[in-house]
Amino acid sequence: MAIVTVEDVLECAERFEQMLAAYYGELSEHAAREGVRMLTDYMSRHRVRILEALDKLSCEQVDRTRSVPLRYEPHVADHTCFEGVTLSPDSDAADVLDAAVSFDECLVRLYRQVLQQDVEEDVKELFESLLHAEQRDEIELKKIKAMDYF
Repeated sequence: MAIVTVEDVLECAERFEQMLAAYYGELSEHAAREGVRMLTDYMSRHRVRILEALDKLSCEQVDRTRSVPLRYEPHVADHTCFEGVTLSPDSDAADVLDAAVSFDECLVRLYRQVLQQDVEEDVKELFESLLHAEQRDEIELKKIKAMDYF
């Protein structure tokens, strides 16, 4: 069994954010509706939560935090999170928002799995901030959908 570190989890989440940005970018290019095109373009450019969270730490804290081993390997947020999500060029904004909420849930599950482990306080604070950011994002997406802007 390989040792899993916080760095491994962060790299996994960063790759997932990159996949999301590419996914939204591709959808934006092919979306038939202007509102959907604008929404997906915005979402493709605003998936940098991990970098923002790490920027708040000193270089020493980042290095120390990244090297912390985890007792259990969390289930990753990866391409499987896209399974069952089918958005066509004719999708409406509500469909995109529903998909975005499900993608946020993949990251929420990942962060919660880390937080359920016995981890150092800095690691806990980092993953709590990432978790809260995803949860806030999820609430905002649901509000936007409820307001029916598109």
